[in-house]
Amino acid sequence: MDGFVRRKTFEILNKMVDEALAGTFTESDYDESELSKLESKWMRFLSTSVLNREAIEKERQSIQELVSDISHQVKTPIANILLYGEILEERLEGSKEKELAEHLLKETERLEFLIQSLIKMSRLETNTIQVLPEVQSLIPLLEEVVERGEKKQKLKGIQIEKTGWSDTLLACFDKKWTEEAIYNILDNALKYTEENSKIVIRIVPYEFFVRICIKDEGPGVTEEEAPLLFKRFYRSPRFSEKEGVGLGLYLSREILRKEGGYIKVTSPKEGGTEFSVFLKCY
Repeated sequence: MDGFVRRKTFEILNKMVDEALAGTFTESDYDESELSKLESKWMRFLSTSVLNREAIEKERQSIQELVSDISHQVKTPIANILLYGEILEERLEGSKEKELAEHLLKETERLEFLIQSLIKMSRLETNTIQVLPEVQSLIPLLEEVVERGEKKQKLKGIQIEKTGWSDTLLACFDKKWTEEAIYNILDNALKYTEENSKIVIRIVPYEFFVRICIKDEGPGVTEEEAPLLFKRFYRSPRFSEKEGVGLGLYLSREILRKEGGYIKVTSPKEGGTEFSVFLKCY
């Protein structure tokens, strides 16, 4: 008899778990008067878990709607401010006035960048962005990343050295979002590397991953500072005068995580900083 009761209890508990995993569990399906104490507690636990999951999903949808609304509402005002700033810059004659107009444009562009970064961050954290990795050629992705940074590169006289680049190299990634992730790293290198220096982009294939190394000749990072670089809004106190909001590397890490990759940072003995991006081969 005891064996029968145990089997029956196990069957009921197992059914509850299956329904919870399938999202079909409802407390009303079970008569508590007929359940043992263990079964009754298990039912309450699963019922609470289902309610919590539903509450989290509703909250996620609310955040998604809020982010979409904010994104829509701020686009026009910022575009107008930029337009008015450009008109002022063209029409003002005094050097002081032109300087003020330039500051207005610069700060507005910074505000626009911050808002867009916050929107991307929110969408990543609430899983409203779909990262869809697929096996494809790696070189076109990196060429586009380098092209995006070309203006800053030429402005500072920085040389980009490519090592290990081959048209046969394949990796599994979402092109749009991985370009965003790797560009953030290159942009960081361009920002902190001195003028007339060099950035090396090296590719190393492994059995399960492809490694993309971006090494600059900047000031490097300390061992204590390295893990902090990927935190939201982290800005090194050593470079507080540099532009930025501290979200680029955080976004890079989150994007790579979503497609099964990861990122590491080191400061080689010869100086500078090296970021290594690992993308799955398949």
